[in-house]
Amino acid sequence: MSHPVPPVSRADIAGALAQLPRASLAHLPTPLDPCPRLAAELGGPKIWFKRDDCTGLAFGGNKVRQHEYILGDALSRGVDVVIQGAASQSNQSRQLAAAAARLGIECILMPRKDAQFEHVQGNQLIARRFGATIVPIEASASTKQAKQDMAARLEASGRRPMILGMGAERALTLAAVAYIGAYLELVEQFETLGEPLPSHIYVTSQVSTQAGLQAAVELLGHGVKICGINPMDARNEAYESPDEIASRCCAAAELLGFRLDLGPERINNSTEFVGDDYGKPAAAAQETAALLARTEGILVDPVYSGKGFSGLVGDIQSGRLNKSDRAVFLHTGGLPAIFSYASSYHDIGHGE
Repeated sequence: MSHPVPPVSRADIAGALAQLPRASLAHLPTPLDPCPRLAAELGGPKIWFKRDDCTGLAFGGNKVRQHEYILGDALSRGVDVVIQGAASQSNQSRQLAAAAARLGIECILMPRKDAQFEHVQGNQLIARRFGATIVPIEASASTKQAKQDMAARLEASGRRPMILGMGAERALTLAAVAYIGAYLELVEQFETLGEPLPSHIYVTSQVSTQAGLQAAVELLGHGVKICGINPMDARNEAYESPDEIASRCCAAAELLGFRLDLGPERINNSTEFVGDDYGKPAAAAQETAALLARTEGILVDPVYSGKGFSGLVGDIQSGRLNKSDRAVFLHTGGLPAIFSYASSYHDIGHGE
């Protein structure tokens, strides 16, 4: 059960964020784009896109913002090699490889030998260009265990490794902290526009990005509803439940010196738009991505951000959102995956 805490000020949160080690990687603030043609087409609320696909490093994405805190912390503790394992088309891996290259840290990526592994395109191609060491694992293997085993071998040889992604509690909490800061940035942008805050923020998130936004809303006492659209469900090893997301909110607040008492009933994280499975295109994501492209000239991929965006569109079409609402879609990136899934786009013609 959640219990209210006295709201803290934005200045207090900003001050706490400033005390943390941080690497300079992202182009901030990211743009906040109004989407009037999209809103008119849907007949729903006013819509803005918060463009965290424009963070600058390695085609951008939300992980760049998160890596500022994760790798800032790593450098402050003498870490000399970072380890990440995920799907072969992981956005996290691509952005980590670039960030590690910029900061001079060795990067080991442990992609699964999934359906996309043999096709070296998109995120996987880019990660390799940044010089990451690629150590693939079988599709059925535990990524968490593979990363832990790799870290143990490195420690035994005198290295100082840090694991990122699933199973890496400190890294996941720092990733959430980054999105407490992102929420402050968004609030300031709405103030500059002279606009009231949105009623809803939609984001594609498994855990940390949503947790940071939710923690910020709770700390500040704002009424904004954070709507997480999960690209995976409990079939995937990396899935985290609303209970675990709530715990991540509290951990992020605690790392900044604040207390949150937050239960899962405050977490809105939907698996309704996963489609067939994680890493596979969903029909709704394809259809809504095409709508966004032709109305606003903005791209989302069909397996990650596109699924989140289909959640926003689905809620408008079902009446969960109406014309009086004000919605932000936080675009977390993932655009290189578009090229890896080119064969799934059935609406691409051959011209005249």
